[in-house]
Amino acid sequence: MRRLVFTFALVIAVVLPASASAQQRHEHSGNMTHVKNLPYEARNGGTANGGTDIEFARLAGKQYALAGSYDNGMQIVDISRPERSTIAAVYDCGVTQGDVQVFTRDDLPGRTFATYTSDTTGDGTSTCYREAAALGFEILKPDGQGKNGTFIVEVTDPLNPTTISFAEVPQGSHNQTVHPSGRYMYNSNSDLITSVAPAIEVIDLTDLSAPKTITELALPPRPGLGTESHDISFNESGTRAYSAALSQGVIIDTRNPAEPQIITSFLDPAINVWHQAEPFSLTDEFGQKRDFLIVEDEFVGALGTGQCPNGGVHVYEISGGYERDPRKVGYWNIDRVGPTDAENGADGRCTAHVFDIHEDEQIMTIAYYNGGVHVVDLSGLTGISLGGTKLTGEGMKGIGNYRIQGMDSWAAKTPRIDPTTGDFYLYGNDLNRGLDVYRFDGAGQEATSQGTWMTPLEALALAQSRPEVDVTADNALVCLLPR
Repeated sequence: MRRLVFTFALVIAVVLPASASAQQRHEHSGNMTHVKNLPYEARNGGTANGGTDIEFARLAGKQYALAGSYDNGMQIVDISRPERSTIAAVYDCGVTQGDVQVFTRDDLPGRTFATYTSDTTGDGTSTCYREAAALGFEILKPDGQGKNGTFIVEVTDPLNPTTISFAEVPQGSHNQTVHPSGRYMYNSNSDLITSVAPAIEVIDLTDLSAPKTITELALPPRPGLGTESHDISFNESGTRAYSAALSQGVIIDTRNPAEPQIITSFLDPAINVWHQAEPFSLTDEFGQKRDFLIVEDEFVGALGTGQCPNGGVHVYEISGGYERDPRKVGYWNIDRVGPTDAENGADGRCTAHVFDIHEDEQIMTIAYYNGGVHVVDLSGLTGISLGGTKLTGEGMKGIGNYRIQGMDSWAAKTPRIDPTTGDFYLYGNDLNRGLDVYRFDGAGQEATSQGTWMTPLEALALAQSRPEVDVTADNALVCLLPR
């Protein structure tokens, strides 16, 4: 049995009685309000809700959220009027994971597509599998379960989402990232240390009806929970990809997306599980453009420790020569310290999870499972250091937060921030609750919980002080192992 470490001393979990949302305790900054909750109907033998990833698309003249789930399919939510958001349709797909990505193609104008991932199990009988079988795909394993991989869904008509293709990945698609060209997918299977040849599968989508794996980019084995890719992001131009690969960070040259090349693989002993990595650029007070990589640590695969906080957010400069040798510049975490209040079978998870960056507004939104949803100001990164000298700036700073008793939010994102007021609606996809809609007031009362910014040395010292925790198939439930 492997032993890993975690961030803070364990605190006895406080479990409160389940109740309707209106009766649950709400804790939040003065600039955030809760607008609405949309629960997901139980389908395909699963349980209600099970919200996972979320993306957005403008379809048929309206704004939609495409929200993934365990077992219950992709929820297609009309958010044109956020306070009256409603589930308009469901892409029925009984899979575990449900990672979503929306993409378009220049050679297919007027059409919009989404990927929907199956990682560990698929029922083989829900609509997505039946539609794929009708297209000629072999969709069942020898044991009768549905095969794993990625469904490609046309959502041009959001009320009638339709399977148009299936890319089988035997090791599973934990996350699937489409290159900005829309012609290639990079697969993250997120398998654990038992994977003897870690690699990123590159799938050619030139012919959408017949995806084919054309190469595998081998990843260097590293000590830890595993070294397969968990999540990949591309820069806007598609010339670089960034992989959070469980025990390492990987920067990849994707100028030829069919033949990617590793630029560097790097380690950080302060990170327990590399879960998501996203590039971010800004201009400092000297007019110098600086590039950063923001990495989130999903502590022990979202182990339920019964207390907050655990894994946080790590920041590296990758400008110029730092791309081959990323320089860590700091670490941020929420400053809510105390017990969680797990409900409905949740294990009291409180660790950084899926986030989204709005570069122009210098804002990040992030979910912390039972620790709530958070809005973070990135503008202070401009002054953290230059040539090793401390300058002005505060690093990252929390400017909004919302937490509901018993919540278990997986992802927190917004499609748009008002450039004048800074106002926006935030959408939290929640394992326990389904979709929650929040409103952030850009000019409202400043958040009372700003989080904690640490230097790299302080972050490392904190990591080295963690007590050890056993990791088993029963406690690392959400992102790394089958439930």
